[in-house]
Amino acid sequence: MKPVNYDFNTVQNILATKIANLEIQLANEQAAKQAVIQYAESLEKQLEELQSNKNEGGETK
Repeated sequence: MKPVNYDFNTVQNILATKIANLEIQLANEQAAKQAVIQYAESLEKQLEELQSNKNEGGETK
């Protein structure tokens, strides 16, 4: 088998670019997940308020 030579700087740049892209992708996924969590929490709060109003005999919107 013939030996293969790579330029260190080229390999380093390729890997750095791939790592940066993965970090961006991770940040986007984390932001989307956090948005879903916040939305779910707001819906849970609204549900609790509606249930509490119903139990108190109040009107619901």
